[in-house]
Amino acid sequence: MDRGRHPGDRSMSPTTTTSTTTTTRQPGYGGIRGRPGRLHDTTDTARLGPLDGGAPARAGRRRGMAERILVRRNSYRDSAFLMRLGRRVAALPGLAEAVVLMATEMNRRLLEDAGFPPESFADAGPLDIVVALRAGTVEQLDAAEREALEWLHRAPAATGAAARVRPGSVREALAERASLNLVSIAVPGPYAAYLAHQALDAGRHVFLFSDNVPLEDEVALKRRAEELGLLVMGPDCGTAIIAGVGLGFANRVPRGAIGIVGASGTGVQEIACLVAAGGEGISQAIGTGGRDLSAAVGGRMTEFGVRLLAGDPETKVIVVAAKHPAAEVATGLHDVLRNLGRPVVVRWLGAAGSGVRDGVRYAGSLDEAAAWAVALARGRTPEPLDLAGPAAEAAGRLAARHGPVRGRAVGLFGGGSLAAEASVAFERAGIAVTTPAEPLRPGRPLPDEGHLVVDVGDDAYTVGRPHPMVDPAMRCDLLRAVGADASVGLLLLDVVLGDGAHLDPAAELAAAVGEARKARAGKPPIVVASLTGTAADPQDLDRQRRTLREAEIHVEPSGARAAAVAAALLAAHGTGGRS
Repeated sequence: MDRGRHPGDRSMSPTTTTSTTTTTRQPGYGGIRGRPGRLHDTTDTARLGPLDGGAPARAGRRRGMAERILVRRNSYRDSAFLMRLGRRVAALPGLAEAVVLMATEMNRRLLEDAGFPPESFADAGPLDIVVALRAGTVEQLDAAEREALEWLHRAPAATGAAARVRPGSVREALAERASLNLVSIAVPGPYAAYLAHQALDAGRHVFLFSDNVPLEDEVALKRRAEELGLLVMGPDCGTAIIAGVGLGFANRVPRGAIGIVGASGTGVQEIACLVAAGGEGISQAIGTGGRDLSAAVGGRMTEFGVRLLAGDPETKVIVVAAKHPAAEVATGLHDVLRNLGRPVVVRWLGAAGSGVRDGVRYAGSLDEAAAWAVALARGRTPEPLDLAGPAAEAAGRLAARHGPVRGRAVGLFGGGSLAAEASVAFERAGIAVTTPAEPLRPGRPLPDEGHLVVDVGDDAYTVGRPHPMVDPAMRCDLLRAVGADASVGLLLLDVVLGDGAHLDPAAELAAAVGEARKARAGKPPIVVASLTGTAADPQDLDRQRRTLREAEIHVEPSGARAAAVAAALLAAHGTGGRS
């Protein structure tokens, strides 16, 4: 990338174009990854509403669902605005779907995967906003279009301190606040590397929340940061805690002697909360982004992060957590870790084994990693953590109260790390689980694949929607549908608290579980949930726990423990498969 030029430079003013079609669906909402069938070609009609120029609207006269694509060119709005607009439009009468996003390459693919005709947004680029709508009638689409355009035509509001003149670049912002040493960036992927390079030019560390950043840009950023002695946390870095300040999704944990380097957002949160529950605190939690330990990136920021922590006098123990490191990267990192001169605990998510090699402790779960770190911080020798025994006892109590599990298990997770922990727990119990090949959708039959573990925070579920940790509505829709399915005897959930997360997720999930139970003709499913958080989090940990328990949801303090209980229920008190 040319670091001297913004990737979105254009000399055009905003314009909007519209495309409308009417489509039919295969039975059961089939074909989610294919384009819907067409009854006949679309026909050009008059422009629909004030569009500031651009192509004429297209309308189709067909039976079935009507679709419309609006492309607002040469515009940029942040993700919070786009999510608010999507929710506002989706709430209108007759709207089946409303997706609002920047037209990055990945987002265009996701729109096509969701069945929207790609020719309607094929020439849209990362500077353009796409609004994709589905409704029962063209009139309902008209109303949704008017609402969307009204919001898109508004100037971004600013009040209070935000009403001051905003800096136009990272350089201008740092000129105003020269004491800042870290820049947090959350913009669409094509913009992110340009801004991150500006921050590195100014000698600042970078927290890069943005996703969809090209891999070659990530490699270039991290190579340069390494040369400059600076951190680039990300891209797609969801969590960090630097000098006691949470970035992204973060829990309010005490300061202490345990440092974390993680390529896994909810994994870092889980470890930090378990450490706090064990009576210790966090010195720093450095996020790296999920691709850092890939062969292409080479673990650059993970290695840099652990070396920083090894040189930090406040850090006595280091924990490393990541999903699926490349084998050669894991081997090279091991050589670094064994020579740090500090106790090190590693958790490779998805790996079932644990042990010690060259003084480096490899934990079998996030719980074990946290427990070992606490022991080491107190000068004690870590002991293997038994999850199976307590899980079997809890499963026995649940079976005595609710009866055996009659049907299969489905896990609906907001955290990808916690979904990975669940898969390991089932594997240890000898229970096969799969991830559906196609995204689950309300109204669409569950795949006939036995027990399922689903990460509903994956891009396939969040295109144009808030992450389920921010807004549980989409996961609750799935929960109502899955819980009402007669083949499901056990539901496994995660509830993650902290800054950035929904302020009352337990209430939303408890209500959805109640509705699913009412919709069942026979025995309702047993529900097990993990609860990740601290007493200092804004959601009130105790209140969240009470809400879940009052809804007859069994609560465990971690994802691994909840999954172990679910696996024990299936192994000893269930069918082990579909009923």
